[in-house]
Amino acid sequence: MGRFSVRSSTFLNVSRGLLLLLVALGLFAESSISQELRKLGTCGPPPRKNPQRQTSAESMPPLPLPATPLRRSEPKAEPAPPLMIAKLEYGTTQDWNTDPGDVDNLMRHCRYELGLWYGWKQMSVNELVALTKAGKKCEIPILYISGHELFQFTEEQRAAIKQYVVDGGTLLGDACCGREEFSVSFRREMQAIFPDRLFDLLEVDHPIFRAYHSYANVHFRSFDGGVQKDDQGPPQLLGMNIGCRAAVIFTPWDMSCGWDEHTHPHGKRLLPGDAIRLGINIVSYVAAMRQLGEVQAVTREVQATSDRPRQQFQLAQLRHSGDWNPDPNSTFQWLRHVALDSSVSVGFDLKPVDADEAKLANYPFVYLTGHGDPHLSDEEVGALRHHLQSGGFLFVNNCCGRSAFDQHARALIARLFPDQKMSSVTAEHPLFQSFYKITDVRDRQSSSARPAELEGITIKDRLILVYSKNDMISHLKQVSDPYGNGFDAESCRRLCVNLVAYALQN
Repeated sequence: MGRFSVRSSTFLNVSRGLLLLLVALGLFAESSISQELRKLGTCGPPPRKNPQRQTSAESMPPLPLPATPLRRSEPKAEPAPPLMIAKLEYGTTQDWNTDPGDVDNLMRHCRYELGLWYGWKQMSVNELVALTKAGKKCEIPILYISGHELFQFTEEQRAAIKQYVVDGGTLLGDACCGREEFSVSFRREMQAIFPDRLFDLLEVDHPIFRAYHSYANVHFRSFDGGVQKDDQGPPQLLGMNIGCRAAVIFTPWDMSCGWDEHTHPHGKRLLPGDAIRLGINIVSYVAAMRQLGEVQAVTREVQATSDRPRQQFQLAQLRHSGDWNPDPNSTFQWLRHVALDSSVSVGFDLKPVDADEAKLANYPFVYLTGHGDPHLSDEEVGALRHHLQSGGFLFVNNCCGRSAFDQHARALIARLFPDQKMSSVTAEHPLFQSFYKITDVRDRQSSSARPAELEGITIKDRLILVYSKNDMISHLKQVSDPYGNGFDAESCRRLCVNLVAYALQN
């Protein structure tokens, strides 16, 4: 019995050892497979596969023989969804695909929350170059670029990306893991592609933060010397406007890992919940602005001969650093309405002018609009003030009707006339009878009546400055920012014609 017990114990120990070895080998094999699927240099796992529909094999009828196979039931594939995002392949390494499943997972969340099924694809930046060279337009609404490392586009690639954005597309950048190298490269490339455009933090009232989920604060996670730091604050997205839309969007705080629903003990990022919700907002915003982007891709200039070139009305638009010319299409429509509705001889060549006393002198009517702070210097403010006191007229329009520009515009007007406050332009004011008799205006979204809410500065019974906190221009082209606050096309037309008529009469 003793000898038998020893041998049994030895056998059991060997069996346990073999079992543990097999388990270890199995785990190792599983880990190896997982690593192979993950690919070198990536943060997350590959995209999940969509479930495949199973079809039955050929079936046999009952006896008697001979049996004839029934027709095979063919699989019915689900219709391909419309493409929303193309993930841009660039460079010569795997760095462009740090999170292979990020976009796929975001599209799944969009389908669940928005009830809309969008597709995505991988697309080489050189494919975009080929389309541009062939004179074809890339119809995919979003080009998405992510990564860790420094990168640089060629001149051909920059030209293709610029054409894509100008044609109405949106470029979305994400610094995976919050890597500074990628952020530096992305900013540098945008400066090279759009040297004259402002690329800065989007204001907290930007519609991208309320396109679906309403956002004022998000949860950030960063690491300092290996110590985790969690914080809350306003979302930090950088944007570049083309027309009235943010056509380039960039997040220096990692969202792609959040879309893939994982984090790492390094870098700086948004937590997955906020990353996914902001991603849904971006998709919603781009989808809503798509038609506007296509309309603004072409500036429709108006040309006409005039028998009175010296008596032409010239519209001078003030140039500044706060996105001074966001919607040239609507400005040309404004001039067209003045020419068609009145007997005023109109010069259709827009005159951009700096806030310089000598340059302003030739233009009695000056127009200022934008999305951001004009950032006029004290010398420029003084020149503009002197121009208005000497007989000039200034119209300030809040493009898209955003609260951020409203604050900047009021601050500028307070600098222009520190000893005088703006007052409401009442319904009895001659401005509302200068050409059309305007008794009511209508809201762009609801078509219901609303107050005009014009304000101004008056000197010696002459209104020298008019400010509209509600957008009075951009709907003249019949298509405008769907998130904007302003008047319908007919109200805009009558107000704009009256504005010019009043300025010329006074």
